[in-house]
Amino acid sequence: MRVDDLRELFYLWEGVYPHLSSFFLSLYGREEGDFFEFGPFSGGVARELARSFPRFRGAISGVEGESASLMREMMREELEEERLLLKPSSLSSIPFLDGSFDLVILRGAFFFLTSSLLREVERVLAPGGVGIVGGGYGPFTPQGVFSPIASRSRELNRRLGKRWISREELEGMAREARIEGWEVMEEGGLWLILKKGGHPERSPSISSALSLKEKEVISLVGGGGKTTLMFSLARELAEGGHKVITTTTTKIFEPHPWQTPCLIVEEERASLMGRAKEALKRYNHITLGKGRLREQGKLVGIDEDWVEELRELVPYVIVEADGARRLPIKAPSEGEPVIPPSTTLLLPVVGVDAVGKPLDERWAFRPERVSELTGLPLGAPISPQAVTTLLLHPRGITKGRPPQARVIYFINKVETGEDLRRAEEIAGELSRRDKGVILSRIFFHRAVIKVVSPATLS
Repeated sequence: MRVDDLRELFYLWEGVYPHLSSFFLSLYGREEGDFFEFGPFSGGVARELARSFPRFRGAISGVEGESASLMREMMREELEEERLLLKPSSLSSIPFLDGSFDLVILRGAFFFLTSSLLREVERVLAPGGVGIVGGGYGPFTPQGVFSPIASRSRELNRRLGKRWISREELEGMAREARIEGWEVMEEGGLWLILKKGGHPERSPSISSALSLKEKEVISLVGGGGKTTLMFSLARELAEGGHKVITTTTTKIFEPHPWQTPCLIVEEERASLMGRAKEALKRYNHITLGKGRLREQGKLVGIDEDWVEELRELVPYVIVEADGARRLPIKAPSEGEPVIPPSTTLLLPVVGVDAVGKPLDERWAFRPERVSELTGLPLGAPISPQAVTTLLLHPRGITKGRPPQARVIYFINKVETGEDLRRAEEIAGELSRRDKGVILSRIFFHRAVIKVVSPATLS
């Protein structure tokens, strides 16, 4: 596809996306959940949902090569703020696990739609989910919005290779796919609406998977999603009526307002504690820092011995105790991680997306040290065995664990069937050594994929 035409079409439709989003939400009936937009024309609706509805977590796929680069360019802010996930893929299948999404959107579908792709939509829909497949401006877009762009839009669609199909052809494709619970609408375009049977299900909460106790100090180390895990767990606890403090003993990117309702930065310990006590009268969740590195947009962490005092203020303190430059795996330096002595629960985190990738600076923080600890040559594919070794090595990710802290391993970014296979291989080895493991995709609301304990595989 011509990337310049795709770019022009994307921005040409900027005024349409809010109205399309309203149309899709009217069919879906909720303003929260996990959603997915698929295809080379993805992005506009996904961006609108991510910006306007913080209770949604969304992914974009069905883009490869130059199209994926274009999506990164157009979705830069949302991707950097972790409001959206971009997963390049072909147009022939959807690269996610069964039952992954509450809302699936294939817009501009008449460029690439097949009966097998309709079966894929049904597969990745969660029970009670809604799939919307088709194309058009939707019935909610005012004529004053689409009339000025209609002629140019048709020309760009023609150049990009759109095929026009009839209602009868679309219905025939749905019957060939043998999907259930569908209907066709012709309001503002041509749309196939698929409603998955069953009732919406909730995956296990992160806190229940962790079997949290009162007065926990939870420290996160490793790579592959620690910050997202910290704020996701904090949100879950706060929404359950619990008081929780998030902080760091290293550096993290300054959180966005949708991640924490209250950010307090004070260099002096007494001032920080005083402000924290006052803020907790109003908020269930607050985030604390000691300073700011404005040129880096980062929050400077507190001293590790301050955490014990914080523990007296709330039932839960969550600490990011390690940095990994947003890479999926890492090996700590001599001065890392900075785990508070009062830690009761240590969560080592790795991203399974590193498996199969070369051991270099694109996929590992301090790859030379990872090589030293695991015996894996630099540049060699990262194996499940190497990740397991990194998790268990005395100088690996859990280095400096306080003796009283229990450990639960988090294998994150388990999003595809191949991810699950690799994660289960790592989890199996950890379980055989009496380790508890959680397989997760922390980016999404359905965060917990599987809880693996030693008893699970015995």
